[in-house]
Amino acid sequence: MESKAKIRGGVKSAAQTAGGIALLTLLMLAQASCVYPDSSPSLRYDDGGAECFWSDYYPNGIAVKFTPPALKWRITAILIYGFAVIKGEKSFIVEVRDGGFNLVFKASIPISSHFKNATLDWAKVPLPSIVVKDNFYICIYPMLEPNGTQLWTAIDNDTISDRSFLVDCYRQEMRKYDEGNAMIRVEGEEAVDFVEIVPDSIFVEEGALRILFRVIATSNVTEVSAVLQAGSLTEDCEVIYKEGLHEATVDWPRLFGLKEPARLTLRAKTLNSTATLAIKLGENLFSEHLRLKDENRFLRAMLNNSRLERETLERALQGKETDITIMKASLEAHERKWLKEVEVTEKLTRELNVIKLLAGFLGLSMALLFTILLRRGLIQARPPRGGGGR
Repeated sequence: MESKAKIRGGVKSAAQTAGGIALLTLLMLAQASCVYPDSSPSLRYDDGGAECFWSDYYPNGIAVKFTPPALKWRITAILIYGFAVIKGEKSFIVEVRDGGFNLVFKASIPISSHFKNATLDWAKVPLPSIVVKDNFYICIYPMLEPNGTQLWTAIDNDTISDRSFLVDCYRQEMRKYDEGNAMIRVEGEEAVDFVEIVPDSIFVEEGALRILFRVIATSNVTEVSAVLQAGSLTEDCEVIYKEGLHEATVDWPRLFGLKEPARLTLRAKTLNSTATLAIKLGENLFSEHLRLKDENRFLRAMLNNSRLERETLERALQGKETDITIMKASLEAHERKWLKEVEVTEKLTRELNVIKLLAGFLGLSMALLFTILLRRGLIQARPPRGGGGR
């Protein structure tokens, strides 16, 4: 990793050095140090003067973060200050990304249509009225062919505002560029005619993926389209409208074998505005769908088996409930019988206690009677048996 970083750093240092030499040559030819674009209002963070230039190999690019003066902003054009060494017809890449660095718009722009060969100037790239919300990024991916076409972006390094970034298109990464401000500007206006794409639902089927979405606009929608980008291949996808929803269909075979996720870009246009929504699609999504489908079948089978087991258990439970009812009735009968026996036992106990009391009273009465009779002499004691004189 360190060797790659050193090589990349060496390339960029060489690129900036070469850019400085090219800048001096161009300044001598143009006999001017600063050229301003037309007077149209634009978002800018540079002072109009270039001190050096930047370029690199694709997929490396440079980006500027813009904060529009209105929440909804329509981008009509991009202004790039730089120069090109044109050797054959070549194109460079322009991107518009939202505040979360998600792709909103991407186009391949022919260099010769916007730059004059070896001429330092502002190049204006019109856009199809792209509407953004809040912060957004403009990314430029130039080219740096040693013996071929080259595109250099001007850098203003005396008004650094921490708004320029180096980006990697493949890795979807960015880091701050500390050497100055990339001289990239944006023309636009507050978006009164507003259009927005709102996802509704996604259906994963055997051979296709269906994405349903709504288009919300303040005026009539003139076009709704979907474009699938898989690697370097780009093709249109079918879009149909039904009951207030648009539906885009993607065939799964197009996604097989991809090393990186494909990108489905939904686009909606009105007369003066365009909205896009990018959705990443990968083969693993379909694999996950198949896995979940197998799991669903397995769970359904388990559910059917569980239903049979439940029915068996319910029948067994019904039988047990019948047994419990019979046992409960028998228990109630035994309980009634036991209560009667308890009542009889308690009655006998009371009677026995009365008899005991009467017996005790009778014994006591007999003892008293015997004592009275003995005292009155009514009862004489018998002499002891045996001989004896008087």
